[in-house]
Amino acid sequence: MQAQFAARVLSYCLGKGKLALKGQRQVPWLQIVRSELDHAYLGHQSRVLRRLHDGPVETVWDHVDSNSYYDNQRLRLQAEGLWRAYELLCPRDKPVISRQVLDVAGVHGMTALWLDQGRILGTRGQIKGRYTAQEYEAIAGWLTDNGIRAMVHHNQHEAPVEICLRKDSIATLIQLIRPLTHTSMKKNLRRKQN
Repeated sequence: MQAQFAARVLSYCLGKGKLALKGQRQVPWLQIVRSELDHAYLGHQSRVLRRLHDGPVETVWDHVDSNSYYDNQRLRLQAEGLWRAYELLCPRDKPVISRQVLDVAGVHGMTALWLDQGRILGTRGQIKGRYTAQEYEAIAGWLTDNGIRAMVHHNQHEAPVEICLRKDSIATLIQLIRPLTHTSMKKNLRRKQN
């Protein structure tokens, strides 16, 4: 059960989750901040983690101001099982999306990543975020190895700027992640206008 808990924590960290050491005791806390419009999904994430963890789970809910009309809700969670996820995600006390993290998080991780960082623009898909070159390559490699052709696009300075997916790759990805997508987030599987 603890392995499943760690895998799900890693999957949420591929989305909007952040895992860091906090407090005087320097214990790992998972923090997820979402718009109050996504309250149902945030509640779902909390319930899943509580169900998968064998021991006690401490949760703190609060509101965070935002620049938009809607406030953000923040879930902070602390549990003993977070150490395993922290060791994988932060090998040198800095979060790194490695191939090992992607393999452990699996399809749940790719679902969270796509829901929070993926977009469909016209006939192509795009994954864009504050990733390093190695992280972009790891994500594209994981997708390609799982039957979803993905290419890292670079700017004129050879810095990676996004992962691109063609129409057939988007269809394959959506088919893979749709069963794992919470009802309230199904809207993120449709085309978006920029």
